[in-house]
Amino acid sequence: MQAESQQIVKKRRVFYIPGYDPFHPRRYRELYRKESKAQAEVSGYDITQSAKQGGGTYGWHVSSSIEGHSVETDIDVLVWSDLVQDSMSKGITATYLQLAKTAWLYISTGALGRLTRLRKGPIIAALYPIGFLLLQLVVSLLIAWGVGTVLTSIHPALAWGGLIVFWPILEWFRRKDNKLFTYYLRG
Repeated sequence: MQAESQQIVKKRRVFYIPGYDPFHPRRYRELYRKESKAQAEVSGYDITQSAKQGGGTYGWHVSSSIEGHSVETDIDVLVWSDLVQDSMSKGITATYLQLAKTAWLYISTGALGRLTRLRKGPIIAALYPIGFLLLQLVVSLLIAWGVGTVLTSIHPALAWGGLIVFWPILEWFRRKDNKLFTYYLRG
């Protein structure tokens, strides 16, 4: 009786929201292709994947036959940059202000202490951007101090001249973030 009352799904629409992942949607399509094929082999059903028809968001179409029932699925990936790019493009000053706010929240609420009792992965994910942004700040300040020291030997009035390189160094780090992933993780 229960099987008769179940409704058979023939069409599905799936929206995947990757959040702050910096990966191209192609990665998700290939991961889905590989894993769905493996799951189909284990479970004994058929599945095929094809290009999405029409425009709009990035996605693909899946046809499957599960326990004798055909299901057509359209999968749309809501690209991460559409969702969070604005929060990541506030600039260097906003990033360091957010860093201070985040550090204060972690410390004042006791979350930092609780975080340290977790597995290594969540600790690294939470503290990596903070540590790396602070390291970038220290490196920029040390280089600015070094340049200021050299300029001071030329003339004492040039002591603060080293600060002229401080901001460009921070900007260089920000431009290299596609390799470091500190700005994308701060959100």
